[in-house]
Amino acid sequence: QAYTNEDIESFARAWTGFDRTAARGNIEQISRGSTDNRLDPMQVVPDWRDPFPKSNLDGGFIGDKYELCVDVNYKSFLKKGAHYRLLGGSSSPEMTKDPSYFSDPANSVLRAELDPTSALYLRLYNGGDYELDV
Repeated sequence: QAYTNEDIESFARAWTGFDRTAARGNIEQISRGSTDNRLDPMQVVPDWRDPFPKSNLDGGFIGDKYELCVDVNYKSFLKKGAHYRLLGGSSSPEMTKDPSYFSDPANSVLRAELDPTSALYLRLYNGGDYELDV
């Protein structure tokens, strides 16, 4: 399907509002008269964002057919028929990458722990043969 300049402009508006973070020490940087930091992730400046919907190539808008967070039923993830996907038996499984400081007990990062007698725990644990989709 062909796209137009209007499509390109709409997609480009999705990338508005980003700004480089301030320069910091302990990194080598070629100074070109700028204090921009090209190493760390950019930050979003809400006032710079284009707040309007971005069109897609199908005549709709990016994100159409997805529920808004405010439209999702309260605690819908706890209702009968909800699906849970177990990503591993560890609190930091293979598919999840936590910053190293999360493992330091001094940082007191809270992790959800299921009661070993709860129905969800028993269903996920499945006697040691972990269920991947419940």
